[in-house]
Amino acid sequence: MSNLTADIQASILKAKNYVDALTINSSCNIPKEVVSDEHKFFSWDNEKRTPSVKPYLFDWSYYNGVVMEGLYDTYEARPDEGAEYKNYVLEYLNAMLVTDENGVHHLSRNLAGYVDHHGADCYKTAALVMKAFDENPAYAEVMAELYRDLTDPKHVNSKGDVVVEKYTEDALGNNYWHCWAGGQPPKYKVWLDGIYMLQPFLAHYAAKIGDTKQLAIINERLNWVTDVMLAPNGMYYHACNSREDVCAYHWTRAMGWYAMAMVDVMEVLPECYIEERKAALKLFADGMLKYQDESGLWANLADQPVTATNRLEVSGTAMMIYMMLKGVRKGWLNESYREPAIKAFNAIVNTNLHDNVLEDIYLKASANNTNNYEITEYYLPDEGKGSGPFIMAYSEMLYL
Repeated sequence: MSNLTADIQASILKAKNYVDALTINSSCNIPKEVVSDEHKFFSWDNEKRTPSVKPYLFDWSYYNGVVMEGLYDTYEARPDEGAEYKNYVLEYLNAMLVTDENGVHHLSRNLAGYVDHHGADCYKTAALVMKAFDENPAYAEVMAELYRDLTDPKHVNSKGDVVVEKYTEDALGNNYWHCWAGGQPPKYKVWLDGIYMLQPFLAHYAAKIGDTKQLAIINERLNWVTDVMLAPNGMYYHACNSREDVCAYHWTRAMGWYAMAMVDVMEVLPECYIEERKAALKLFADGMLKYQDESGLWANLADQPVTATNRLEVSGTAMMIYMMLKGVRKGWLNESYREPAIKAFNAIVNTNLHDNVLEDIYLKASANNTNNYEITEYYLPDEGKGSGPFIMAYSEMLYL
């Protein structure tokens, strides 16, 4: 860090203090205690805390996954200094495992059944397991089960469905429905969110086992998203059924999910696909930079004026930082994209991070409900869907 300016070094240190306070130094966010107690939640879990008892298999939720993935990314960026982050993540993952009467490992409390009953969100944390794949032999058994659920045309899941046949469609570029709870299609079948929840796991597992057919399918899925969901203004629609039937909101977090999916998938795609993926990544980054606020942040709805209900927002901004810095580091984007990413990181740290509290993280927005993108009460502190991507952005800052 000695070659970085003083303000960047200060931002990185302030971010580290936040990460540590939220996770490894927290007395309430101890993974094995939270996972083992049906009444305990991680402090960043804000969405489904209404019941006093956790909903079915809540601990595997994607927002826990992105927080943990950010920590593992931080360990990978500084392996000589990050053992505590790695151990924290492994404590979480190992607490999720059980062994059946045949000695086969599964996710705890029949989690695989929950996953194949619900939809894309519930597969996200599998991408984290792929990062730590070699840390525990049991992970291979669990990942094989989830991969089979999603890709095997002969595999009938615990619900009696063949997911790859029932919940993917040629007309959707072979993309999955975002959710399939109840067996009925959502209002919009393909969401940007769901691309991130599914494709990085599928790509990394396919690369691990040499499934080149699946990697080709994944590349085509991303091409379909660019062809169908890219709007004339250079940004992406939140969700769609076709080019003509779209949820026409440019929600920064949804676009951020897709931004992170792009770079995480590119890590393992064969070289023959990289040039087209680089072109799509540059097109995406250029479209977003046109709407970056002068502060460095992006608004919750990126193309709309900043107001009391459409604030400059942390989660989507953090995702853009991660995408651009990782893209530059990997050589997929040129050096010019580093400066706006650093500006955005400094803006979050100086504007939204105070006394180890990260403010202005939007709780949620569903493409099935067009009235939920500008709700004042949804801007929360330390919400996992913002804290996690911020930690991921911080991990990329460590490579500077």
